[in-house]
Amino acid sequence: MKLFLLSFLSLILSSSLLAQKPTLQLKESKRVITLDDEKGGNTSVEMRSMFTPAGTKKVSTEWVISGVKGKDWDFAKGDEKSDIIEVNFKRVGNYSVSLNVTYAVKKTLKNGEIEEEEFDISVDNDNFITVTNNLDELTQLHADSNFIKLVKRSGDYTVKEKYANDPTPYIFLAKGLYGVYRKDLKDPMIQDPFEEAITACATAIERDENGVFKMPIHKMWLNGFQLELLNNGVRYILEEEDGYPVVYSNENKDKTAETLAEILDACESYSSITRNPMGIKLIEAAVRYNNRDAKTANLIWKTELPNLMNLTDKDFENWTQADKDALCVGLILSSQALMKRDSSTVNARPMLKKAEKWFEYDKEWIAYYEKKYNSFSEQ
Repeated sequence: MKLFLLSFLSLILSSSLLAQKPTLQLKESKRVITLDDEKGGNTSVEMRSMFTPAGTKKVSTEWVISGVKGKDWDFAKGDEKSDIIEVNFKRVGNYSVSLNVTYAVKKTLKNGEIEEEEFDISVDNDNFITVTNNLDELTQLHADSNFIKLVKRSGDYTVKEKYANDPTPYIFLAKGLYGVYRKDLKDPMIQDPFEEAITACATAIERDENGVFKMPIHKMWLNGFQLELLNNGVRYILEEEDGYPVVYSNENKDKTAETLAEILDACESYSSITRNPMGIKLIEAAVRYNNRDAKTANLIWKTELPNLMNLTDKDFENWTQADKDALCVGLILSSQALMKRDSSTVNARPMLKKAEKWFEYDKEWIAYYEKKYNSFSEQ
């Protein structure tokens, strides 16, 4: 009986300790900092330690920032032990930030004495802060439509160690190459400007940890570039039925397969130049299903349909217009394929219902959703 009581008491104490679960968050004023072009300068970001003790006692706070203190960055307010810090970043690059809080939990020993046991809780963020550069020279070249020179100068920046992890030179490289393509300019060093622009843009997006592409001037250009690929690589090849898009088909099976392969190539390229590939993936799924690749189509739907149901209005509003257009087309095409696969609207109805408020004024959406299927009543 005594052993049982001791075990029961130990269980209660352990449960009490486990119930005390403090939380830690890192709040920052911004994630992207822009330095003056080639002039250095100090730009700061404020970071706060948000520790919820949940019955424990905070012992200490410690910040760790990558790079070299005094050379790459310095404290403008607080220090490594402060709950609130302000950091001046001096050099281009991506900076990782780690925040660690040590806290104490009281526990009662068998002899009745109170003892404190310390624990750590951490938040580790790789490439948390991006410090980029205006690169005024490249901005001016783009404004002047001097695209061949822009390609060459931005290419020079991409190989500089200072910009090793900065997406900005690659953004301007993509802008230059796309300009060469649009103006049909000729240069022996540029073989396929559109494909090279896709590669440069994809590299920029891969390196854009914290949203350089969210800057209005870059986001506007990206939207235009995406629309070029979406409209000419996908929508132009699709067919139309009663005012809405349908997947291309032809009595000649070889011609159909060849055409659908072209769309799939465009989908793959588009996926590399967006952070929101849901729409283009839904287009791909429908095309693959119609191209007798149901296995791959089903894998895409298995991933993207739950993603769609979890997509918030706020997140959707931050998409480029091209990404929104791709989602509209992807929903129309994928719902057709799913109804064909399921012989019902069981999977088509919820996905279209989810998105109806986003596309209520879109002509193709109205033609398909409201007129053709009468709001997709259950079948």
